[in-house]
Formats: sequence, C-alpha cells, structure tokens
Amino acid sequence: MSKRMSVPFESLWQMRIDVPYSLLVRDGDHAWTCGQIALDGQSNVVAADDLVAQSEIVAGYVEEVLGRGGLAAENLKRLMLYYVPDRNSFGGGEVKRMRAAFRDSLGDNILLDPIPVPHFYYDGIVLEVDSFAGPTINDPFEWISVASPASELDAALESIDTDRLLTAHWFVPEAYLTETARELERRSLVHDQGAVVSTGGRSDLIRGSLLCVVNGAVDEQHTSTDAVQLTARSAGDFGWIAARSTSGVGLVEQTERIMEAIASALASEGVDFGAVVKSTTLYVGGSSEGELHENMSVRNRRYKKPGPASTGLPVFGFADEATLLTVDVVYTRVQAD
Repeated sequence: MSKRMSVPFESLWQMRIDVPYSLLVRDGDHAWTCGQIALDGQSNVVAADDLVAQSEIVAGYVEEVLGRGGLAAENLKRLMLYYVPDRNSFGGGEVKRMRAAFRDSLGDNILLDPIPVPHFYYDGIVLEVDSFAGPTINDPFEWISVASPASELDAALESIDTDRLLTAHWFVPEAYLTETARELERRSLVHDQGAVVSTGGRSDLIRGSLLCVVNGAVDEQHTSTDAVQLTARSAGDFGWIAARSTSGVGLVEQTERIMEAIASALASEGVDFGAVVKSTTLYVGGSSEGELHENMSVRNRRYKKPGPASTGLPVFGFADEATLLTVDVVYTRVQAD
C-alpha cells in the first residue's frame, strides 16, 4: 500500500486565516490540489481583473505545486477553471484565451473545464483552478468532460457508462437547469438532481466533469433524511461522498448538518476525515471574507494538518433552491506520512 504525502499550504501563499489544508495531496501517481489563484506570497492579488494574465500566473503555480509533489505537467488529467465572466465580452473570446494560456504552459493533453462563477472574495481575482493528476499509463480511471449545447445533449451523453461512474459534477445554464437536472438523474448520470449547479444566464453550454473506473464495480449508497441528501460511492481504495442540505436554514447550519452526515458516511467505510484527500465546497453567498470564513470554520474543525486539498467558492445556485451549499470529498485508503 502506498503512503500519502502532502505539500504544505504555507509553502506558496498564505490565507488571511490559518487553515488545516494542503496545497497538494499525492497518493501514488494521483494528486489533487487546492484551488490556485493569482496571489503573491503575502496574499496580495496579482494582475487584478485580467483573466488571461491570471491564467498565465496560475498555470505557473500549478506546475510549481506539482513539482513540489514530485510530479510534472504530463501527469495532469483535468483542470477545473472557475472564472468570473467579463460583462463586456459576449463572444467567448476570453474563455478561448484562458484555455490557450493553460495549453501553452501545460500541454494539450489535459481536460479543461471552464465554469463561470459570480465572484470571488478576493477583490480582483477572476480565476480559481483545481488540478487533478494521475498516472501517465495504466490509469485506473477514465476522465470525461462534457460540453454540449442543450439541443445536442442526448448525443453527448450516449456513450457514458453509468455503471462505472464514480464522481460527477454538472454545471448547467439557468435557462435549462431544472429540466437538465431531471434528465441527468433519469439517466443515472448525476447522484442527486438537486445538486446540479447553475452557471447563471451568460453561459450557453451544459458541462459535466466525470470520473469513471476502467475496471471493477462501483458500490453506491444513498442516504436521505429531512435535512441532508448524501451519496457515497467507492471503488477499490478510492471513495467519493457528496452531500447537500435540503432544508431552508442558513449557510452555517446547512454546513454543520452536511459535515455531520459526511462524518457518519466515512465512519461506515471504516475511515474518518483523515482519509480525505480532496474537499470541494460550492456555496451560494456573498463575496465578503466574513461569510467565507464563517462557513469555512465549520468545515475546518473536521481536519488536522496537513489535511486535504480543499476548494471553496461561490456559485450562482443549485437546481434545488433550498440548497445553499454542497460538499463533496474524495478519500483514499492509504497511510499518510
């Protein structure tokens, strides 16, 4: 069994509060980073409001963080490019330039998934990037990205084997959100239709970021209560748990309920939060540090350093309007150094 290693969060830049997370967590040839943004070592924003310049900067950070974990750009499988759309750009040119900046720096064999978001809590930041790496040969996973107009969705989904699906994140323009969420659940391509994320009114593509196992079966368990919807999937040494609150309480209360439900799901698998390598929190809320940090403090209490790679960022909303946030975690059954 391989041992896990982590790259300390503080080795590149500091948040304005102490966090129990890692810049990168590596398990064998698989690795997950926290969200990378264009900050200098003192947490000052670099190239404010310039998407292309921040793309070039963050691409360099991604390569540096991978190197600190003993990996290289050739190990990259997927980048999640969360960006704030330019209100003055209507032709998609900014997204093309953003994608080109990452391809120029990191190569052409990486899945790039651009996802529009409303804002970031650092004024001037317009991009945050999650990176996922894996082995260059004999990868146990198939990485799939969907980018389809609503009119062509049937063809885009036709070849996906739902029996092998381990993780799934869907991002849908507001105009198609409800009907697409229902269709994805009907096809067993989403674990929970209420967790499908809105990309607002300026995007035109339905996007999916999927991970399937190449061989073997995926075990799936669903838990539904008055407060939380939770799905747990596992295959071999890898597991994924996704949860959201279904009641109309506040953001902090929903976070508390979700984290308690995830704790129980991890325990049923014989692990705890120390097994988590990646945590992703998408939430509906304001852009202030106070709102982010209050929510983050609830999640932070579950972890101890070095902790997982973690990303938390605002989104336009979810298919279930009562849901204020979703949390999903990837865990592995390996030993940490």
